[in-house]
Amino acid sequence: MENKKLINAPLIEQPNVFPVEWEVETPELYDLYERAKKEQWNATNLPWSSLDPRDFDEKEKIAISYWFSVLATFERATPVFAKALIKAYETHAEQPVKFLFASLVIDEARHEECCMKCVNQLCPFWPWKWKPRNSFEEEALKAVNWIYYNGSRYWRAFVKAADEKYSLPILFTSFMMAETGATTIFKSMAERAKHETFREIFLNIHRDEARHLAFTWYMLKKKLPNLSEEEKKLITKQLRAGFVFLSPILLEPISEFWKLPEGFLDWHRKLEEIARDAGLGVLTLEEKKRIWGNAVRTVAARLKQYGIEVPSMPEIGIYTGQEIQIKEEDVALIGL
Repeated sequence: MENKKLINAPLIEQPNVFPVEWEVETPELYDLYERAKKEQWNATNLPWSSLDPRDFDEKEKIAISYWFSVLATFERATPVFAKALIKAYETHAEQPVKFLFASLVIDEARHEECCMKCVNQLCPFWPWKWKPRNSFEEEALKAVNWIYYNGSRYWRAFVKAADEKYSLPILFTSFMMAETGATTIFKSMAERAKHETFREIFLNIHRDEARHLAFTWYMLKKKLPNLSEEEKKLITKQLRAGFVFLSPILLEPISEFWKLPEGFLDWHRKLEEIARDAGLGVLTLEEKKRIWGNAVRTVAARLKQYGIEVPSMPEIGIYTGQEIQIKEEDVALIGL
């Protein structure tokens, strides 16, 4: 019996993750994905047994837990990159971009796992089930809950804007700015940390963030020569947005986005100081300004050749004449 010829399948309505294709347009991105596989590490294998709660007094344990709780606000990027992963598939990005977003999802989960393990080692159930035993703990708990409240504002705006028709390379310029600061600051924290466990955490996170930075740069570099003036302006805004959003951990909270009560900054500084004195490796404000300022100047030099301006960031001594204020509605563009 002769087989009948098949009719053509209907066209697939887009956006959709089908049809399957494995286009590789940028070999460097595939090489970066190979690097991501080789550089995988297991948070469980870090020297947790040496992180003994008896080595810290009660205030130090709370301050260190507070700092990792704040860091977790940004390491909870796992769902952000999960959405980026879906967007990459639905828009049929080249295959290494899809694979790299998948690697970012596990990277960020691993970073959050480090935050969780540190907190559980020193202050189990902080902060979500913690019952304050004194006014110091009560204020520290209020402070981290204010950070989480603002994180929830970002998430709501992000979810609402996730389907906007912006290209991934442009959207992730804010992420590039964040990674630029993170790679240098985590490396510096590893050098200053007095405890083996903290050093190992920061060194491993630094390695991941350096790879993430390379990813965002490769994505953007491919698009840079053909950008419209409108896209260039959007990138400039994105750079400011990434800087503002990451400010609580890489500098200090900037009020353009962060809605925080009077007195918050005093408590934030006090808790960071206690954590620093306890050996966590937290940088001083002046050290953060210097390190991030140098990182931003590196980004500015890279982008200038493509006619893209870096926005002024007076908080770290960067003045370019591009004065940009991040408004409430701009938060949706931060991160994705």
